[in-house]
Amino acid sequence: MPLFFKLTATNNAGYTETLKNDCYFSLSVNREIFLLTCLILIGCTVIPSVAETTLYFTDQTQQAGIHFKHINGASEQKYLPETMGSGGLFFDYNNDGHLDIYLVNSGTLSEPPQPYRHPDHTNVLYRNKGDGTFVDATADAGLQQNQGYGMGCLAADYDNDGDADLYLTNFGKNQLYRNNGDGTFADVTSRAGVGDGNWSVSASFGDFDLDGHLDLYVANYLDYQLETAHACFLEGVHIYCGPHEYPGGRDTLYRNNGDGTFTDVTTRAGVHNTGKGLGVLFTDYNNDGYPDIFVANDAVPDFLYRNNRDSTFTEVAITAGIAYNSEGRATASMGIASGDYDNDGVSDLFITNFSLEVNSLFQNNDDGFYTMTTFEAGLADSSFSQLGFGTQFLDADNDGTVDLFVTNGHVWDNVSDITPSLSYKQKSQIFKNMGDGQFTNVSETAGPFFKRSIVGRGVAIGDYNNNGATDILVTRCGEAPVLLRNDSGTHNYVKIRLIGTESNRDGIGAKVWVQTNETTQFREATCGGSYASGSEPMLHFGIGTHETIQSIKVQWQNRHIQTLDFPDMDSPINRVVRITENRPK
Repeated sequence: MPLFFKLTATNNAGYTETLKNDCYFSLSVNREIFLLTCLILIGCTVIPSVAETTLYFTDQTQQAGIHFKHINGASEQKYLPETMGSGGLFFDYNNDGHLDIYLVNSGTLSEPPQPYRHPDHTNVLYRNKGDGTFVDATADAGLQQNQGYGMGCLAADYDNDGDADLYLTNFGKNQLYRNNGDGTFADVTSRAGVGDGNWSVSASFGDFDLDGHLDLYVANYLDYQLETAHACFLEGVHIYCGPHEYPGGRDTLYRNNGDGTFTDVTTRAGVHNTGKGLGVLFTDYNNDGYPDIFVANDAVPDFLYRNNRDSTFTEVAITAGIAYNSEGRATASMGIASGDYDNDGVSDLFITNFSLEVNSLFQNNDDGFYTMTTFEAGLADSSFSQLGFGTQFLDADNDGTVDLFVTNGHVWDNVSDITPSLSYKQKSQIFKNMGDGQFTNVSETAGPFFKRSIVGRGVAIGDYNNNGATDILVTRCGEAPVLLRNDSGTHNYVKIRLIGTESNRDGIGAKVWVQTNETTQFREATCGGSYASGSEPMLHFGIGTHETIQSIKVQWQNRHIQTLDFPDMDSPINRVVRITENRPK
Protein backbone atom coordinates (compact mmCIF):
# COMPACT_ATOMS: atom_id res chain seq x y z
CA MET A 1 0.00 0.00 0.00
CA PRO A 2 1.30 3.52 -0.74
CA LEU A 3 2.46 5.43 2.33
CA PHE A 4 4.26 8.72 2.75
CA PHE A 5 7.44 9.08 4.72
CA LYS A 6 8.82 12.54 5.61
CA LEU A 7 12.47 13.39 6.00
CA THR A 8 12.43 17.00 4.88
CA ALA A 9 10.01 19.88 4.74
CA THR A 10 10.00 23.14 2.85
CA ASN A 11 9.30 26.21 4.96
CA ASN A 12 7.50 29.32 3.84
CA ALA A 13 10.72 31.00 2.82
CA GLY A 14 11.42 28.25 0.33
CA TYR A 15 14.23 26.62 2.25
CA THR A 16 14.33 22.88 2.79
CA GLU A 17 15.28 21.66 6.24
CA THR A 18 15.45 18.33 8.04
CA LEU A 19 12.62 17.68 10.46
CA LYS A 20 13.11 15.22 13.30
CA ASN A 21 10.88 12.13 13.24
CA ASP A 22 8.99 13.20 10.12
CA CYS A 23 8.64 11.74 6.63
CA TYR A 24 8.08 12.59 2.97
CA PHE A 25 9.05 10.06 0.32
CA SER A 26 6.47 7.58 -1.00
CA LEU A 27 6.81 3.83 -0.72
CA SER A 28 4.60 1.05 -2.09
CA VAL A 29 5.41 -1.84 0.20
CA ASN A 30 3.73 -4.25 2.57
CA ARG A 31 2.44 -2.24 5.53
CA GLU A 32 4.02 -4.45 8.21
CA ILE A 33 7.42 -4.41 6.50
CA PHE A 34 7.26 -0.65 6.12
CA LEU A 35 6.35 -0.05 9.75
CA LEU A 36 9.09 -2.35 11.00
CA THR A 37 11.66 -0.66 8.75
CA CYS A 38 10.50 2.77 9.92
CA LEU A 39 10.85 1.86 13.57
CA ILE A 40 14.27 0.31 13.07
CA LEU A 41 15.66 3.22 11.07
CA ILE A 42 14.53 6.35 12.92
CA GLY A 43 11.31 5.68 14.82
CA CYS A 44 9.32 8.10 12.71
CA THR A 45 5.65 8.98 12.53
CA VAL A 46 3.69 7.19 9.80
CA ILE A 47 1.41 9.55 7.89
CA PRO A 48 -1.23 8.53 5.35
CA SER A 49 -0.97 9.57 1.73
CA VAL A 50 -3.16 12.33 0.36
CA ALA A 51 -5.75 9.82 -0.85
CA GLU A 52 -6.01 8.38 2.67
CA THR A 53 -5.63 11.63 4.60
CA THR A 54 -6.80 11.44 8.17
CA LEU A 55 -6.38 13.77 11.12
CA TYR A 56 -3.32 12.89 13.17
CA PHE A 57 -1.33 14.77 15.82
CA THR A 58 1.89 13.92 17.67
CA ASP A 59 2.74 15.14 21.16
CA GLN A 60 6.02 17.07 20.83
CA THR A 61 6.04 18.84 24.20
CA GLN A 62 9.19 17.28 25.62
CA GLN A 63 11.00 17.04 22.29
CA ALA A 64 10.34 20.74 21.72
CA GLY A 65 11.86 21.70 25.07
CA ILE A 66 8.65 22.82 26.77
CA HIS A 67 9.18 22.04 30.45
CA PHE A 68 6.52 24.29 31.97
CA LYS A 69 4.07 23.11 34.61
CA HIS A 70 1.00 25.07 35.62
CA ILE A 71 0.71 25.82 39.35
CA ASN A 72 -2.86 26.32 40.48
CA GLY A 73 -2.19 26.33 44.24
CA ALA A 74 -4.98 23.87 45.00
CA SER A 75 -5.94 24.25 48.67
CA GLU A 76 -8.29 22.77 51.23
CA GLN A 77 -10.40 25.90 50.97
CA LYS A 78 -11.13 25.15 47.30
CA TYR A 79 -10.96 28.76 46.17
CA LEU A 80 -12.81 28.88 42.85
CA PRO A 81 -10.00 30.45 40.74
CA GLU A 82 -7.83 27.39 41.48
CA THR A 83 -9.80 25.24 39.06
CA MET A 84 -10.38 27.75 36.24
CA GLY A 85 -6.93 28.47 34.76
CA SER A 86 -5.11 28.99 32.58
CA GLY A 87 -4.33 29.92 28.95
CA GLY A 88 -1.57 29.94 26.35
CA LEU A 89 -0.55 31.79 23.23
CA PHE A 90 1.10 31.41 19.83
CA PHE A 91 2.70 34.66 18.62
CA ASP A 92 5.88 35.84 16.90
CA TYR A 93 7.20 38.30 19.46
CA ASN A 94 10.59 38.92 17.76
CA ASN A 95 9.42 38.99 14.12
CA ASP A 96 11.77 36.23 13.01
CA GLY A 97 9.08 34.30 11.15
CA HIS A 98 8.72 31.57 13.78
CA LEU A 99 5.83 31.27 16.24
CA ASP A 100 6.82 31.57 19.88
CA ILE A 101 4.81 30.29 22.85
CA TYR A 102 3.61 32.10 25.97
CA LEU A 103 2.20 30.12 28.89
CA VAL A 104 0.29 31.59 31.83
CA ASN A 105 0.93 30.35 35.34
CA SER A 106 -1.42 31.03 38.24
CA GLY A 107 0.38 30.59 41.57
CA THR A 108 -1.25 30.47 44.97
CA LEU A 109 -4.04 32.48 46.55
CA SER A 110 -3.49 34.10 49.93
CA GLU A 111 -4.95 36.68 52.25
CA PRO A 112 -3.91 39.42 51.89
CA PRO A 113 -3.06 39.07 48.17
CA GLN A 114 0.60 39.55 47.27
CA PRO A 115 1.41 42.28 44.69
CA TYR A 116 3.72 40.00 42.71
CA ARG A 117 3.81 36.29 42.21
CA HIS A 118 6.48 33.98 43.64
CA PRO A 119 9.42 33.68 41.18
CA ASP A 120 8.70 29.96 40.79
CA HIS A 121 5.16 30.69 39.68
CA THR A 122 5.80 33.13 36.84
CA ASN A 123 4.52 32.89 33.30
CA VAL A 124 6.99 31.63 30.71
CA LEU A 125 7.92 32.88 27.23
CA TYR A 126 9.42 30.23 24.95
CA ARG A 127 11.35 31.47 21.92
CA ASN A 128 11.12 29.33 18.81
CA LYS A 129 14.63 28.39 17.65
CA GLY A 130 13.39 27.55 14.16
CA ASP A 131 14.31 23.86 14.34
CA GLY A 132 11.22 22.56 16.11
CA THR A 133 12.54 23.37 19.58
CA PHE A 134 12.08 26.25 22.02
CA VAL A 135 14.18 27.99 24.66
CA ASP A 136 13.00 29.87 27.78
CA ALA A 137 13.37 33.59 27.00
CA THR A 138 11.29 34.98 29.87
CA ALA A 139 14.08 36.79 31.70
CA ASP A 140 15.78 38.03 28.52
CA ALA A 141 12.47 39.55 27.42
CA GLY A 142 11.86 41.24 30.79
CA LEU A 143 8.67 39.30 31.49
CA GLN A 144 9.60 37.67 34.79
CA GLN A 145 7.38 39.80 37.07
CA ASN A 146 3.70 38.87 37.07
CA GLN A 147 0.93 40.39 39.13
CA GLY A 148 -2.19 38.69 40.41
CA TYR A 149 -3.21 35.07 39.96
CA GLY A 150 -2.74 34.25 36.28
CA MET A 151 -5.64 33.39 33.98
CA GLY A 152 -5.19 34.28 30.30
CA CYS A 153 -3.11 35.96 27.61
CA LEU A 154 -3.56 37.68 24.27
CA ALA A 155 -1.24 39.34 21.74
CA ALA A 156 -1.87 42.14 19.24
CA ASP A 157 -0.11 45.24 17.92
CA TYR A 158 -2.15 47.78 19.87
CA ASP A 159 0.24 50.67 19.07
CA ASN A 160 0.64 49.91 15.34
CA ASP A 161 4.44 49.84 15.47
CA GLY A 162 4.89 46.49 13.76
CA ASP A 163 5.38 44.08 16.65
CA ALA A 164 3.10 42.04 18.88
CA ASP A 165 2.29 43.37 22.35
CA LEU A 166 1.07 41.21 25.21
CA TYR A 167 -2.01 41.51 27.44
CA LEU A 168 -2.44 39.32 30.52
CA THR A 169 -5.68 38.67 32.40
CA ASN A 170 -5.59 37.80 36.09
CA PHE A 171 -7.57 37.29 39.24
CA GLY A 172 -6.36 40.69 40.36
CA LYS A 173 -4.71 43.40 38.30
CA ASN A 174 -4.21 42.72 34.59
CA GLN A 175 -1.00 43.65 32.77
CA LEU A 176 -0.16 45.16 29.38
CA TYR A 177 3.37 44.67 28.06
CA ARG A 178 4.46 46.83 25.14
CA ASN A 179 6.89 45.15 22.75
CA ASN A 180 10.02 47.28 22.49
CA GLY A 181 10.95 45.78 19.13
CA ASP A 182 14.30 44.46 20.36
CA GLY A 183 13.18 41.21 21.96
CA THR A 184 12.14 42.86 25.22
CA PHE A 185 8.90 44.14 26.71
CA ALA A 186 7.97 47.03 29.02
CA ASP A 187 5.10 46.96 31.51
CA VAL A 188 2.90 49.92 30.48
CA THR A 189 -0.25 48.92 32.38
CA SER A 190 -0.50 52.03 34.51
CA ARG A 191 0.16 54.48 31.69
CA ALA A 192 -2.21 52.67 29.35
CA GLY A 193 -4.95 52.44 31.99
CA VAL A 194 -5.98 48.82 31.33
CA GLY A 195 -5.25 47.18 34.70
CA ASP A 196 -8.95 46.51 35.34
CA GLY A 197 -8.50 44.84 38.77
CA ASN A 198 -11.44 42.43 38.58
CA TRP A 199 -11.39 38.68 37.96
CA SER A 200 -10.60 38.77 34.25
CA VAL A 201 -10.42 35.56 32.23
CA SER A 202 -10.49 36.25 28.48
CA ALA A 203 -10.04 39.32 26.30
CA SER A 204 -10.36 40.32 22.66
CA PHE A 205 -8.83 43.08 20.53
CA GLY A 206 -10.89 44.74 17.79
CA ASP A 207 -11.37 48.18 16.27
CA PHE A 208 -15.01 48.86 17.10
CA ASP A 209 -15.00 52.53 15.96
CA LEU A 210 -12.91 51.94 12.80
CA ASP A 211 -10.32 54.58 13.70
CA GLY A 212 -7.35 52.31 12.92
CA HIS A 213 -6.50 51.60 16.57
CA LEU A 214 -7.27 48.32 18.33
CA ASP A 215 -9.69 48.57 21.24
CA LEU A 216 -9.86 46.01 24.03
CA TYR A 217 -12.78 44.11 25.56
CA VAL A 218 -12.08 42.30 28.85
CA ALA A 219 -14.47 39.55 30.01
CA ASN A 220 -14.76 39.54 33.81
CA TYR A 221 -16.14 36.47 35.54
CA LEU A 222 -17.45 36.82 39.11
CA ASP A 223 -17.42 39.32 41.93
CA TYR A 224 -15.37 36.93 44.03
CA GLN A 225 -13.36 37.92 47.09
CA LEU A 226 -11.18 35.52 49.06
CA GLU A 227 -12.15 37.04 52.39
CA THR A 228 -15.86 36.39 51.77
CA ALA A 229 -15.54 33.09 49.87
CA HIS A 230 -17.52 30.27 51.43
CA ALA A 231 -17.47 26.50 51.20
CA CYS A 232 -19.89 24.64 48.92
CA PHE A 233 -21.14 21.08 49.31
CA LEU A 234 -23.07 18.80 46.99
CA GLU A 235 -24.46 15.54 48.39
CA GLY A 236 -22.12 16.01 51.34
CA VAL A 237 -19.02 16.40 49.15
CA HIS A 238 -16.92 19.58 49.45
CA ILE A 239 -16.67 20.98 45.91
CA TYR A 240 -15.51 24.11 44.14
CA CYS A 241 -18.43 26.54 44.23
CA GLY A 242 -20.31 27.23 41.04
CA PRO A 243 -21.12 30.58 39.41
CA HIS A 244 -24.58 30.65 41.00
CA GLU A 245 -22.98 31.26 44.39
CA TYR A 246 -21.59 34.69 43.48
CA PRO A 247 -22.72 37.77 41.56
CA GLY A 248 -21.33 38.30 38.10
CA GLY A 249 -18.61 40.76 37.26
CA ARG A 250 -19.06 43.68 34.88
CA ASP A 251 -16.98 43.46 31.72
CA THR A 252 -14.83 46.36 30.56
CA LEU A 253 -14.53 47.95 27.12
CA TYR A 254 -11.43 50.07 26.60
CA ARG A 255 -11.22 52.51 23.69
CA ASN A 256 -7.73 52.93 22.25
CA ASN A 257 -6.88 56.65 22.19
CA GLY A 258 -4.08 56.16 19.67
CA ASP A 259 -1.42 57.60 21.95
CA GLY A 260 -0.58 54.53 24.01
CA THR A 261 -3.48 55.03 26.41
CA PHE A 262 -6.99 53.64 26.68
CA THR A 263 -10.27 55.02 28.05
CA ASP A 264 -12.89 52.93 29.85
CA VAL A 265 -16.02 53.48 27.71
CA THR A 266 -18.07 50.57 29.09
CA THR A 267 -21.02 52.64 30.27
CA ARG A 268 -20.89 55.14 27.43
CA ALA A 269 -20.86 52.35 24.85
CA GLY A 270 -23.78 50.49 26.46
CA VAL A 271 -21.96 47.21 27.22
CA HIS A 272 -22.43 47.46 30.97
CA ASN A 273 -24.66 44.40 31.46
CA THR A 274 -23.56 42.21 34.34
CA GLY A 275 -22.70 38.72 33.14
CA LYS A 276 -20.31 35.96 34.12
CA GLY A 277 -17.94 36.14 31.20
CA LEU A 278 -15.41 33.43 30.39
CA GLY A 279 -14.98 33.92 26.65
CA VAL A 280 -15.19 36.94 24.34
CA LEU A 281 -14.66 37.78 20.68
CA PHE A 282 -14.98 40.79 18.41
CA THR A 283 -16.71 39.51 15.25
CA ASP A 284 -18.85 41.18 12.58
CA TYR A 285 -21.79 38.78 12.80
CA ASN A 286 -24.15 40.81 10.59
CA ASN A 287 -21.60 41.78 7.94
CA ASP A 288 -22.18 45.52 8.13
CA GLY A 289 -18.46 46.27 8.40
CA TYR A 290 -18.49 47.10 12.10
CA PRO A 291 -17.23 44.53 14.65
CA ASP A 292 -19.79 43.32 17.15
CA ILE A 293 -19.00 41.58 20.45
CA PHE A 294 -19.99 38.08 21.54
CA VAL A 295 -19.53 37.13 25.22
CA ALA A 296 -19.77 33.54 26.49
CA ASN A 297 -21.26 33.68 30.00
CA ASP A 298 -21.30 30.94 32.62
CA ALA A 299 -24.81 29.81 33.61
CA VAL A 300 -26.49 33.05 32.51
CA PRO A 301 -27.53 34.08 28.98
CA ASP A 302 -24.72 34.84 26.56
CA PHE A 303 -24.37 38.39 25.21
CA LEU A 304 -24.26 39.62 21.64
CA TYR A 305 -23.60 43.33 21.41
CA ARG A 306 -24.55 44.72 17.99
CA ASN A 307 -22.39 47.65 16.93
CA ASN A 308 -24.61 50.68 16.28
CA ARG A 309 -21.85 52.33 14.17
CA ASP A 310 -21.77 55.34 16.48
CA SER A 311 -19.44 53.95 19.20
CA THR A 312 -22.39 52.41 21.06
CA PHE A 313 -23.80 48.88 21.18
CA THR A 314 -27.18 47.23 21.65
CA GLU A 315 -27.47 43.81 23.31
CA VAL A 316 -29.40 41.57 20.85
CA ALA A 317 -28.50 37.99 21.83
CA ILE A 318 -32.08 36.92 22.50
CA THR A 319 -33.52 38.29 19.27
CA ALA A 320 -30.53 36.97 17.29
CA GLY A 321 -31.16 33.47 18.68
CA ILE A 322 -27.81 33.02 20.42
CA ALA A 323 -28.47 33.85 24.08
CA TYR A 324 -29.78 30.36 24.89
CA ASN A 325 -29.51 26.85 23.54
CA SER A 326 -32.20 25.27 21.36
CA GLU A 327 -34.18 24.35 24.48
CA GLY A 328 -34.34 27.97 25.58
CA ARG A 329 -31.91 27.41 28.46
CA ALA A 330 -28.90 29.46 29.48
CA THR A 331 -25.81 27.27 29.33
CA ALA A 332 -22.58 27.32 31.30
CA SER A 333 -20.54 28.66 28.39
CA MET A 334 -16.74 28.56 28.50
CA GLY A 335 -14.91 28.86 25.16
CA ILE A 336 -15.60 30.25 21.69
CA ALA A 337 -14.57 29.09 18.22
CA SER A 338 -15.35 31.25 15.19
CA GLY A 339 -15.22 29.96 11.62
CA ASP A 340 -17.20 29.29 8.46
CA TYR A 341 -17.84 25.58 8.99
CA ASP A 342 -20.37 25.28 6.16
CA ASN A 343 -18.47 27.41 3.60
CA ASP A 344 -21.37 29.78 2.99
CA GLY A 345 -19.27 32.95 3.36
CA VAL A 346 -20.14 33.99 6.92
CA SER A 347 -18.58 33.13 10.28
CA ASP A 348 -20.41 30.70 12.55
CA LEU A 349 -19.86 30.27 16.31
CA PHE A 350 -19.20 27.18 18.41
CA ILE A 351 -19.54 27.43 22.22
CA THR A 352 -18.30 24.90 24.77
CA ASN A 353 -20.53 24.20 27.75
CA PHE A 354 -20.72 22.36 31.10
CA SER A 355 -21.09 18.60 31.43
CA LEU A 356 -24.61 17.25 30.94
CA GLU A 357 -25.18 20.12 28.50
CA VAL A 358 -24.33 19.67 24.84
CA ASN A 359 -21.99 22.18 23.25
CA SER A 360 -23.60 24.81 21.03
CA LEU A 361 -22.91 25.17 17.31
CA PHE A 362 -24.63 28.31 16.04
CA GLN A 363 -24.98 28.59 12.29
CA ASN A 364 -24.95 32.18 11.06
CA ASN A 365 -27.97 32.61 8.77
CA ASP A 366 -26.49 35.77 7.21
CA ASP A 367 -29.63 37.72 8.06
CA GLY A 368 -28.79 38.84 11.59
CA PHE A 369 -29.93 35.58 13.18
CA TYR A 370 -28.38 32.30 14.29
CA THR A 371 -29.70 28.73 14.35
CA MET A 372 -28.34 26.14 16.78
CA THR A 373 -27.28 23.14 14.67
CA THR A 374 -25.39 21.02 17.21
CA PHE A 375 -27.61 17.98 16.76
CA GLU A 376 -27.87 18.24 12.98
CA ALA A 377 -24.08 18.58 12.72
CA GLY A 378 -23.45 15.44 14.79
CA LEU A 379 -21.77 17.23 17.70
CA ALA A 380 -24.31 16.61 20.47
CA ASP A 381 -23.81 13.07 21.79
CA SER A 382 -20.02 13.31 22.06
CA SER A 383 -20.18 16.48 24.18
CA PHE A 384 -22.93 15.60 26.67
CA SER A 385 -20.71 13.98 29.32
CA GLN A 386 -17.79 16.37 28.71
CA LEU A 387 -17.05 19.78 30.18
CA GLY A 388 -15.59 21.81 27.32
CA PHE A 389 -13.17 24.70 27.68
CA GLY A 390 -10.81 25.86 24.92
CA THR A 391 -11.84 25.27 21.31
CA GLN A 392 -10.88 26.31 17.78
CA PHE A 393 -11.86 25.69 14.20
CA LEU A 394 -8.90 24.66 12.03
CA ASP A 395 -8.43 23.02 8.66
CA ALA A 396 -6.27 20.25 10.07
CA ASP A 397 -5.83 18.34 6.81
CA ASN A 398 -5.92 21.33 4.41
CA ASP A 399 -8.88 19.90 2.51
CA GLY A 400 -10.75 23.21 2.36
CA THR A 401 -13.19 22.67 5.24
CA VAL A 402 -12.57 23.64 8.85
CA ASP A 403 -12.45 20.88 11.44
CA LEU A 404 -13.08 21.39 15.15
CA PHE A 405 -10.91 20.82 18.22
CA VAL A 406 -12.20 20.84 21.82
CA THR A 407 -10.32 20.28 25.05
CA ASN A 408 -12.25 19.07 28.07
CA GLY A 409 -11.84 18.85 31.83
CA HIS A 410 -14.20 19.20 34.76
CA VAL A 411 -13.98 21.93 37.40
CA TRP A 412 -14.69 19.61 40.35
CA ASP A 413 -11.64 17.51 41.14
CA ASN A 414 -13.90 15.05 42.99
CA VAL A 415 -16.82 14.98 40.56
CA SER A 416 -16.72 11.17 40.33
CA ASP A 417 -17.65 11.00 44.03
CA ILE A 418 -20.93 12.71 43.12
CA THR A 419 -21.58 11.37 39.62
CA PRO A 420 -19.56 8.20 38.92
CA SER A 421 -20.14 8.53 35.18
CA LEU A 422 -18.22 11.84 35.10
CA SER A 423 -14.52 12.46 35.65
CA TYR A 424 -12.24 15.39 36.47
CA LYS A 425 -9.73 14.47 33.78
CA GLN A 426 -11.29 14.06 30.36
CA LYS A 427 -10.17 13.35 26.81
CA SER A 428 -9.81 16.08 24.22
CA GLN A 429 -11.72 15.69 20.97
CA ILE A 430 -11.24 16.46 17.31
CA PHE A 431 -14.05 16.40 14.77
CA LYS A 432 -13.55 15.98 11.05
CA ASN A 433 -15.67 18.24 8.84
CA MET A 434 -17.32 16.00 6.27
CA GLY A 435 -18.08 18.89 3.91
CA ASP A 436 -21.84 18.49 4.10
CA GLY A 437 -22.54 20.43 7.29
CA GLN A 438 -21.76 17.47 9.52
CA PHE A 439 -18.79 16.48 11.69
CA THR A 440 -17.43 13.06 12.62
CA ASN A 441 -15.58 12.40 15.87
CA VAL A 442 -12.20 10.99 14.75
CA SER A 443 -10.45 11.32 18.11
CA GLU A 444 -9.85 7.58 18.45
CA THR A 445 -7.55 7.54 15.42
CA ALA A 446 -6.03 11.02 15.75
CA GLY A 447 -3.04 10.00 17.88
CA PRO A 448 -2.14 8.77 21.39
CA PHE A 449 -2.80 12.18 22.95
CA PHE A 450 -6.52 11.78 22.34
CA LYS A 451 -6.55 8.61 24.43
CA ARG A 452 -5.19 10.47 27.48
CA SER A 453 -7.46 12.10 30.05
CA ILE A 454 -6.38 15.61 31.08
CA VAL A 455 -7.77 18.70 32.78
CA GLY A 456 -7.89 20.77 29.60
CA ARG A 457 -8.34 24.53 29.65
CA GLY A 458 -6.86 26.81 26.96
CA VAL A 459 -6.39 26.09 23.25
CA ALA A 460 -4.28 27.99 20.72
CA ILE A 461 -3.58 27.08 17.10
CA GLY A 462 -0.70 27.98 14.79
CA ASP A 463 1.91 26.54 12.45
CA TYR A 464 4.91 26.54 14.81
CA ASN A 465 7.21 24.55 12.49
CA ASN A 466 6.25 26.40 9.28
CA ASN A 467 5.33 23.29 7.30
CA GLY A 468 1.86 24.41 6.29
CA ALA A 469 -0.07 22.31 8.81
CA THR A 470 -1.84 23.94 11.75
CA ASP A 471 -0.56 22.72 15.13
CA ILE A 472 -2.32 22.89 18.50
CA LEU A 473 -1.25 24.10 21.95
CA VAL A 474 -3.34 22.83 24.88
CA THR A 475 -2.97 24.10 28.45
CA ARG A 476 -3.91 22.04 31.48
CA CYS A 477 -4.95 23.08 34.98
CA GLY A 478 -2.27 22.06 37.48
CA GLU A 479 -0.33 20.15 34.82
CA ALA A 480 2.11 20.60 31.94
CA PRO A 481 0.80 21.90 28.59
CA VAL A 482 0.72 19.80 25.44
CA LEU A 483 2.21 20.85 22.10
CA LEU A 484 0.61 18.83 19.30
CA ARG A 485 2.39 18.71 15.96
CA ASN A 486 0.00 18.26 13.04
CA ASP A 487 0.94 15.17 11.02
CA SER A 488 -2.34 14.91 9.13
CA GLY A 489 -1.11 14.85 5.55
CA THR A 490 0.20 16.83 2.63
CA HIS A 491 -2.67 18.76 1.04
CA ASN A 492 -1.91 22.20 -0.38
CA TYR A 493 -2.45 25.48 1.44
CA VAL A 494 -1.87 29.21 1.40
CA LYS A 495 -1.26 31.43 4.44
CA ILE A 496 -2.11 35.12 4.42
CA ARG A 497 -0.49 37.80 6.56
CA LEU A 498 -2.40 41.08 6.59
CA ILE A 499 -0.58 44.38 7.13
CA GLY A 500 -2.89 47.31 7.70
CA THR A 501 -1.98 50.90 6.88
CA GLU A 502 -5.18 52.87 7.27
CA SER A 503 -6.68 49.99 9.24
CA ASN A 504 -4.99 48.59 12.34
CA ARG A 505 -1.57 47.09 11.61
CA ASP A 506 -2.69 43.49 12.27
CA GLY A 507 -5.63 43.78 9.89
CA ILE A 508 -7.97 42.53 12.61
CA GLY A 509 -11.55 42.81 11.41
CA ALA A 510 -10.66 42.36 7.74
CA LYS A 511 -12.41 39.68 5.69
CA VAL A 512 -10.60 37.46 3.21
CA TRP A 513 -11.81 35.20 0.40
CA VAL A 514 -9.57 32.68 -1.40
CA GLN A 515 -10.89 31.39 -4.71
CA THR A 516 -9.81 28.36 -6.71
CA ASN A 517 -11.40 27.19 -9.95
CA GLU A 518 -13.94 25.19 -7.90
CA THR A 519 -14.30 26.71 -4.44
CA THR A 520 -14.32 29.98 -2.50
CA GLN A 521 -13.34 30.05 1.16
CA PHE A 522 -13.88 32.81 3.69
CA ARG A 523 -12.07 33.90 6.84
CA GLU A 524 -12.48 36.83 9.21
CA ALA A 525 -9.35 38.10 10.95
CA THR A 526 -10.07 38.05 14.68
CA CYS A 527 -8.07 38.26 17.91
CA GLY A 528 -9.29 36.27 20.91
CA GLY A 529 -11.86 33.54 21.34
CA SER A 530 -11.07 30.04 22.60
CA TYR A 531 -10.63 30.19 26.39
CA ALA A 532 -8.10 32.60 27.94
CA SER A 533 -5.80 32.03 24.93
CA GLY A 534 -4.62 33.50 21.64
CA SER A 535 -3.77 31.95 18.28
CA GLU A 536 -1.54 32.79 15.32
CA PRO A 537 -2.89 35.88 13.53
CA MET A 538 -1.98 34.58 10.08
CA LEU A 539 -4.99 33.28 8.12
CA HIS A 540 -4.63 29.67 6.99
CA PHE A 541 -6.51 28.25 3.98
CA GLY A 542 -6.29 24.61 3.00
CA ILE A 543 -6.97 24.11 -0.71
CA GLY A 544 -6.85 20.32 -0.98
CA THR A 545 -5.39 18.99 -4.21
CA HIS A 546 -5.84 22.24 -6.12
CA GLU A 547 -2.59 23.33 -7.76
CA THR A 548 -3.58 26.95 -8.38
CA ILE A 549 -5.39 29.83 -6.71
CA GLN A 550 -7.31 32.20 -8.93
CA SER A 551 -7.59 35.14 -6.56
CA ILE A 552 -7.40 36.47 -3.03
CA LYS A 553 -9.85 39.20 -2.06
CA VAL A 554 -9.49 41.31 1.09
CA GLN A 555 -12.14 43.63 2.46
CA TRP A 556 -10.46 45.92 4.95
CA GLN A 557 -12.37 47.53 7.78
CA ASN A 558 -12.73 50.76 5.86
CA ARG A 559 -14.75 48.69 3.32
CA HIS A 560 -12.00 49.09 0.70
CA ILE A 561 -11.69 45.89 -1.34
CA GLN A 562 -8.30 44.75 -2.55
CA THR A 563 -8.05 41.84 -5.00
CA LEU A 564 -4.95 39.90 -6.01
CA ASP A 565 -5.24 37.81 -9.16
CA PHE A 566 -2.79 35.01 -9.86
CA PRO A 567 -1.84 33.57 -13.26
CA ASP A 568 -1.40 29.81 -13.05
CA MET A 569 2.39 30.02 -13.16
CA ASP A 570 2.46 32.53 -10.31
CA SER A 571 -0.05 30.88 -7.99
CA PRO A 572 1.08 31.14 -4.33
CA ILE A 573 0.60 27.48 -3.48
CA ASN A 574 2.16 26.39 -0.15
CA ARG A 575 3.46 29.88 0.54
CA VAL A 576 2.84 32.87 2.78
CA VAL A 577 1.25 35.82 0.99
CA ARG A 578 1.81 39.16 2.70
CA ILE A 579 -0.85 41.68 1.74
CA THR A 580 -0.29 45.32 2.62
CA GLU A 581 -3.38 47.47 2.62
CA ASN A 582 -3.60 49.86 -0.33
CA ARG A 583 -5.18 53.13 0.59
CA PRO A 584 -8.44 53.66 -1.31
CA LYS A 585 -8.13 56.09 -4.22
